[in-house]
Amino acid sequence: MIDTLQKAGLFSTAAKEDMACLEKKISWKSYKRGERLFQEGDKAERMFVIASGRVKVVKEFQSGKNAIMGIFGEGATVAEIAVIDKLPYPASAIALEDTAAVSIPAAPFIDFLKKNPDSLIQMIVGLGLRLREFVDNMGSLAVQSVEKRLARFLTKLSREIGEELGDGLELILPLTRQDLAEIIGTSFEVVERSLKKMREKGIIEAAGKRIVILKPEALEAIFAEEK
Repeated sequence: MIDTLQKAGLFSTAAKEDMACLEKKISWKSYKRGERLFQEGDKAERMFVIASGRVKVVKEFQSGKNAIMGIFGEGATVAEIAVIDKLPYPASAIALEDTAAVSIPAAPFIDFLKKNPDSLIQMIVGLGLRLREFVDNMGSLAVQSVEKRLARFLTKLSREIGEELGDGLELILPLTRQDLAEIIGTSFEVVERSLKKMREKGIIEAAGKRIVILKPEALEAIFAEEK
């Protein structure tokens, strides 16, 4: 489990003795696709480091609508602020695929941060990057068309998990079309229309969860255009 923790930047510079002490307090758990790591509103007793797979953090509204706040894969930390501020989890974390995670109780995690100020700084930097991305996303939701938002998100995913093919970049989406719609703030039907438009332009090929980006520059140009 120590190897898994050290893949996360938060723990990469920690003293060996502190890591050894932390290891005694943590646990390993596997989650099936659709299973929740934690539920919005529950007491925040644990934070998580993703060992394999992916999870989505979802804000659920009484109207029945959801908003996906982020997708986290191997090496990512989830709910670290919730265990520090001692407030309930502000959103739920749900496995997008079969996932394994290291679970760290609140008290040992806080003790660890007190002994490792470099790790605390790493955490602040990581949260700052997430905040910047969140602000960028909110800005695009406010002023950009669905097609621009979709092109922006597909470009981001292609850089993170895209695989080079002879004819383009292949994406195997860890998301349903509904997930994709929730991330960019629209409906399933509008996402389908936007994907169809991109297919007709020869920018992508799309079938199920497989998307091949045939013209990455053209995809980027969609959201880089003036509003």
